[in-house]
Amino acid sequence: MSLRLALVSVFALSAACSNSPTQVSVGGGHAGVAGTPAAGSAGHLENAGGAGAGGNAGGSGGAPLMPVSDAGPDDAAPDGPVLPAPTFVHAELDQLLDGKGQHLLFRTAAIGNWLLNEGYALELDGDSADRSRRIEARVSELIGATDAATFWKSYRDNYITEADFTRIAELGFNSVRIAMNARLLLPEGQDQFDETEFKRLSDAVDWGAKHGVYVIFDMHGAPGGQTGRNIDDDINDQPDLFTNKDNQDRLVKLWTEIARRFAQSPTVAGYDLLNEPLPEQFFSQYVPQLYPLYQRVGQAIRGVDANHLLIVEGANWANDWSSLGEPFDANMAYSFHKYWNASDISSIQDYLNYRKKWQRPLWCGEIGENDNGWYQANFKLLEDNDIGWSFWTWKKLDSGNNPYSVRPPDGWNAIQGYASNPGSKKPAASNALATLNGLLENIKLGNCDFNKDAVCSLTPVLSKQALCTQ
Repeated sequence: MSLRLALVSVFALSAACSNSPTQVSVGGGHAGVAGTPAAGSAGHLENAGGAGAGGNAGGSGGAPLMPVSDAGPDDAAPDGPVLPAPTFVHAELDQLLDGKGQHLLFRTAAIGNWLLNEGYALELDGDSADRSRRIEARVSELIGATDAATFWKSYRDNYITEADFTRIAELGFNSVRIAMNARLLLPEGQDQFDETEFKRLSDAVDWGAKHGVYVIFDMHGAPGGQTGRNIDDDINDQPDLFTNKDNQDRLVKLWTEIARRFAQSPTVAGYDLLNEPLPEQFFSQYVPQLYPLYQRVGQAIRGVDANHLLIVEGANWANDWSSLGEPFDANMAYSFHKYWNASDISSIQDYLNYRKKWQRPLWCGEIGENDNGWYQANFKLLEDNDIGWSFWTWKKLDSGNNPYSVRPPDGWNAIQGYASNPGSKKPAASNALATLNGLLENIKLGNCDFNKDAVCSLTPVLSKQALCTQ
């Protein structure tokens, strides 16, 4: 999501409720329980503005892995369109269908701040703690590299667990969009994939299969960075995915490996190839590279995976679709993001026009960071126009406008102060470690505060749940 650090207002907790899961049926609308993967099915088998207008701002679970192959520019897929097997989510012209051929509308919980951190979601201010690598550097300065490595492993172990997937399904969401950081899966300066981090993706797919929740993988932080802003965890505020061909090769290699591992999983719904690439006001000179790169990545994926939906976003926080082109695959969708803009049809009309022209499904790949009245109007607008959505984001620190709020641990203000100004006096290492250990406890779902009003404002379908009418 784009420039949230500067633009997001944190709303007060609207309704802190019990964390005891409440069983709710999905029912109604276009999608429903029939539009989700069957529980227990096979496992791994931002911003305002319209389209063309600038806005502001592998294999089965237990199978041994095949040797990793390099993915380069000559990777090829079979000639002509490759249609998916009927057991997978797929596009049929401008409609999205589930594996049974029934109409599907994504109602997605976006999982940010798990594998890729943004400073604002932890209430960390300033450039020195605005992205994953800088937050990691501040933590290492505070408690040392060894304890920091232990902290981050525990953080990722705790932040999202099966309990989150259980609750996501109970609340009526039928999918998750997992924001990935390329350098966790394919560490910088290395050619081998990190199996610990890949297992997190496999676990998520297993949990999704068990609880009837589709998984959409989102390349939120590509090799080198695709935005040149904090959201992609780049090194130097440059979109080096577009300035260094080696980074594009690594992107192709990584997506090919993800697709190879999950090619036979009907729980995986699709691949969101790049999040919010190339904000216009900074890096429009690279936009002509974008759609050819999508085509190259898509071709490489099709060499190992004929089944899954390919999702492309426009330049300029996903919303400039003049940067895109005619569909290059029968099984693809186009995505825009919606933040802080109007709640009427004019805000999405350009995308509706493109859907009619290109005959592919639309998806609002991010929406959120607003108040409940805006949610009520905009989620209804999307569903009335047969557009699925992804609510950003599932958890944040001390927030009232998303499903769950993480309580700040004791001493967090000292961490905040140092992270925003590393030249200031550091809290004692023992104190910092105690605070960070407190955070590890607080991020567990059972210790978070549930924001009932935010969830119940999302769509008429969700608002009719027993949870919302009690």
